[in-house]
Amino acid sequence: MDWASAAPRDPAIVRAQVITQNYVCFVYLRDSCFIELGKRLPTESTAKKCCGFLTADTVRAFRNAIAHANWHYKPDFSGIEYWARAGGGRNASMDRHEVNQQDLAFWQALARCTAYAAFLGM
Repeated sequence: MDWASAAPRDPAIVRAQVITQNYVCFVYLRDSCFIELGKRLPTESTAKKCCGFLTADTVRAFRNAIAHANWHYKPDFSGIEYWARAGGGRNASMDRHEVNQQDLAFWQALARCTAYAAFLGM
């Protein structure tokens, strides 16, 4: 990620970076870390609240969109549009959502920070 950030702004590298970072932060870490970690932490701990935020509602819908390729950049590249099933279930309709770049950067930073803290604390 450091190399990609320091490289010239080649669109292919930027897209690869976005896809990789979103997959790691929201699919891989959620499924391999945040769900189990959230079950084991004290109820009022900050780490449990972070795991709860990263595995529930809006972020979970974004995770599903990333995992199933139901997303694309907004036309002005100010964020991402994504689609998730309303209420879950295979027959539920797909609802449109969007996340702006500032909120997405926060979600990514929170995911990385929570994972770093969890793995360093082991």
